[in-house]
Amino acid sequence: GAALPCPRGGAPGAPRARGATVAAGTLNGAGALRLRVGGVLAETALGRIIALVESAQSSRAPIQRLADRVVPWFVAATLGLALVTFMIWVRHDLESALMAATAVLIVTCPCAFGLATPMAVAVASGRGAARGILIKHGAVLERLSAIRHLVFDKTGTLTEGRARVVALRAPDEDWRAPETGLSEAQRAALAALGALEQHSEHPLARAVVACCAALGVAHGGLPVTGFVALPGRGVRGRVAGREVLAGSAEWLAGAGVALPEGEPGEVCCAIDGELVLALRIEDRLRADAVQALARLRAAGLRLTLLSGDRAARAHAVAERLGGMATIAEVLPEDKARVVERLRAEGAAVAMVGDGVNDAPALVAADVGIAMGSGTDVSIECADIVLMTGELERVVEAVVLARRTLRAIRQNIAISMTYNLIMVPLAMAGIITPLIAAVSMPLSSLAVIANSARIRPGLDEQPGPGRAPR
Repeated sequence: GAALPCPRGGAPGAPRARGATVAAGTLNGAGALRLRVGGVLAETALGRIIALVESAQSSRAPIQRLADRVVPWFVAATLGLALVTFMIWVRHDLESALMAATAVLIVTCPCAFGLATPMAVAVASGRGAARGILIKHGAVLERLSAIRHLVFDKTGTLTEGRARVVALRAPDEDWRAPETGLSEAQRAALAALGALEQHSEHPLARAVVACCAALGVAHGGLPVTGFVALPGRGVRGRVAGREVLAGSAEWLAGAGVALPEGEPGEVCCAIDGELVLALRIEDRLRADAVQALARLRAAGLRLTLLSGDRAARAHAVAERLGGMATIAEVLPEDKARVVERLRAEGAAVAMVGDGVNDAPALVAADVGIAMGSGTDVSIECADIVLMTGELERVVEAVVLARRTLRAIRQNIAISMTYNLIMVPLAMAGIITPLIAAVSMPLSSLAVIANSARIRPGLDEQPGPGRAPR
């Protein structure tokens, strides 16, 4: 067909028709697209996102901005003390006055005070990157150190995101393993389901397609028209001229499909309004999920599982993870509202996710943490990216943030203690300009050495830290 014009307009995530806008970097999970480029590089939505990320990376932590406000007053106080010192000593002789005033100016050079925050942030960012923890801007470290509530998406975050079909059944039949042999009617139904699901990017859809391949069910040649994906519900379309619906039992029931009693399965398939097949699908937990959550739980952090699954299934996964609060049957567009509601309860909230549907929730949270194995959209929207995809990195990120904030406070204390000791000595004429010139770099070296001790290692429990003032 003709190339599609791209006028501005249209809500993100809404179905696109001829003439609608498609942003650069968009993942197409609901059909085939032919489009016309309307902008390049910085003119595109993706270019604007990159510009925002670069701007965020150059931002400063709130505690750094506090230090920046103090420095001018510190300099003014230094000049005032030098003047007072000169006026006191000039009564004795001019040479002593000049030496004492110069010593005050040298010894109070605010190098250590100015290095206190940026040195700690730079070291923390480098240490984190070495461990696969990408921190986009310094303010994140301070916010993360105050986190008291962690919200985890389930699929692809707590689980491996590689779901597989473990059982299926036709109406009025018992559950059976797919490998036990299927009737011709079941193979035909599975072929229609696979033909429809191959157009979806959802993990459950990939599990269905993989099941078809494993069982030798040919589905690629079946024509599919009118494909539509409804996030959190399912997919629909016409396969070889027949109307096929595949998705959650609740969605099919709302569409007027009669369902049998008992466990309906994760994916139900109806053809021409009648249920023909139900599939039970499981996704293995990440190998380090139980251990990582146990460490966070032991530290007193509140943990919540956020999922679009049915409540019973979500609670079962939470129990396998050692027990945690569960918010289930949440549609993708509602995840951000759930996070905002949790924040309104008073505690700082971090969201850990990996999918396109998690992006709004990552933005709504105080700190958004994306798995590196997730989608580009979630990575762009997050404040921290775990490049290795291991949940232990969440623990390390919390430890790193709290150690960094502690190091910043220690650096400021070192700088202030140095000045409280050395300034009176310089004003008293005990310290000469030469000694002041030698001692001043030592305070900066002390700050650098203290910052170098920052580690994201697992030898420390990420215990409750104080919220930044």
